[in-house]
Amino acid sequence: MMLRRPLALRSLLAAALVVIGCTEPPTAPDSVLAPSASTRSASSELSASRSRLTPPASAPSIDQLFGEFGRPAINPNDYVCGNEASPVTDVLYAEISRTASTRAELNRLLVLDDLGAAILPTYEALFLQTSATPQTFGYDGEFTQAMTKVERDVKKFWDIPSSQIQVLGMHGTMLLDTLRTARTYEEVFGIPAPVAASWAREMRDSLLASTTMNGGDYAYFTFNAVSFRATGLPDKIVMGDGILEAFAAIGFGDVAPQAIFAHEFAHQIQYEHEYLDDLGQVSKPEATRFSELMADAMAAYFLTHARGAAMNQKRVEQFLSAFYQMGDCAFDDPGHHGTPNQRLAAAQFGFDVADQYQKQGHILTSQEFYELFMKVYPTIVAPDA
Repeated sequence: MMLRRPLALRSLLAAALVVIGCTEPPTAPDSVLAPSASTRSASSELSASRSRLTPPASAPSIDQLFGEFGRPAINPNDYVCGNEASPVTDVLYAEISRTASTRAELNRLLVLDDLGAAILPTYEALFLQTSATPQTFGYDGEFTQAMTKVERDVKKFWDIPSSQIQVLGMHGTMLLDTLRTARTYEEVFGIPAPVAASWAREMRDSLLASTTMNGGDYAYFTFNAVSFRATGLPDKIVMGDGILEAFAAIGFGDVAPQAIFAHEFAHQIQYEHEYLDDLGQVSKPEATRFSELMADAMAAYFLTHARGAAMNQKRVEQFLSAFYQMGDCAFDDPGHHGTPNQRLAAAQFGFDVADQYQKQGHILTSQEFYELFMKVYPTIVAPDA
């Protein structure tokens, strides 16, 4: 799937004020979402060019953990739908609400968003970083050990060639480095060097001036995980600090790194076997739903298999319950990941298969698992209301 802005800031600002219950919003909604004239005037010559900050024309194979949140688009009488809000998104909303509580901070966030703060860390990791540099995960590296172990365990568990898959951390703090930011503008987005350098300085200065965005350790900038495969580039899985920290904040720091990585690795299995080709001519939302639900099932299988992560099923279920609250009913959205019930059903299938086969100490091949999944897939996606 082609990468796009993972979260829409204007929607998040509106949700933050509602979900967190901001009793004294800084101003009326329309004006909250518009920076002051003085903020814009300082970079008026650049603003007109920022619409050029779009992904490369050639779309690589990319999975995003999260697309844009909920645009309901199916018959609600057929499916039990999820909501945008969940415990983990409440963490994100709370951060944004604190930023939006003062006019100056809100304007800084809007400027940073204009400059691409929510996508630059992802693209820099995907296109310009490699695992040759020692990787860390989490704002303070607190998930590095867990990520190192789960990478080793997942690659040993599944039967696809995987030594070439690089696992990288995505850090919002890279936005303070004007050389890295400018290089990303230039090499990934094709922005002319003088403009790229100017934008990079504006990004750094705005972030340094912020009192709420912690020098880039801010969930909105890295609230994602990505699985990537493209011709001529290394295969990669990129884990965002923001999404790991958000799940840790609600008590799932012991499960989130393993579960999210296992899900993203499942997409590498799909790329390797070209499973999406088996669907034939289907809509983009249907293809995405298929790939996401299969990844959910494969992740659950690995997480609870005795020769996989060997995690407690009840603990994994608790995490997935929070994780899947962000399931959606946006069946016409290319980023559709499945409803919460569908995602839980896919995970339950993975649990059941692990329970059935681990008793004999057997690990299914990826193809064997896929064939079992295909038999139950129609029941997983059937109307459930």
